[in-house]
Amino acid sequence: MLTIHHKTYIKSPKEVVYKTITSADGWNAWFTDQTSLHMNADGTGDIRFKWSNFGIENANLEDGGKIVESIPNKKFVFQWSPGTTHTTVTLKLEPYKEGTLIDLTETGYAKSDKDLKACIGCATGWGEALTLLKIYLEEGIVYKQDL
Repeated sequence: MLTIHHKTYIKSPKEVVYKTITSADGWNAWFTDQTSLHMNADGTGDIRFKWSNFGIENANLEDGGKIVESIPNKKFVFQWSPGTTHTTVTLKLEPYKEGTLIDLTETGYAKSDKDLKACIGCATGWGEALTLLKIYLEEGIVYKQDL
């Protein structure tokens, strides 16, 4: 299986980072256009990401799946399908210096042509996404329109 792994330091408390990555308003503020997110009391649920005009005019992109696990201020795990298989994205939060170290891992890609292409795109995309999250939380600046 193929794996994507990124780590980013964000000068923001883990409580703020967690709230941002576990709410529709949080995702929509810095990355998506119309995320919907429903979380159950047990930390599971559903998440749906939607982008309008993603990279090209009049091109909409939508993906999402199950929220597998959510541990307040520590971890958020969800599934989606950017290729042919469901992949699992795990976001772990750890206190670090004056903020939070966010550790992202995505697993589950098969070795098909479509999944290889999706994995390469998402490896780049997650790096960009974590940079957008960092800039948003540290500086209040939103660059998602520039994607």
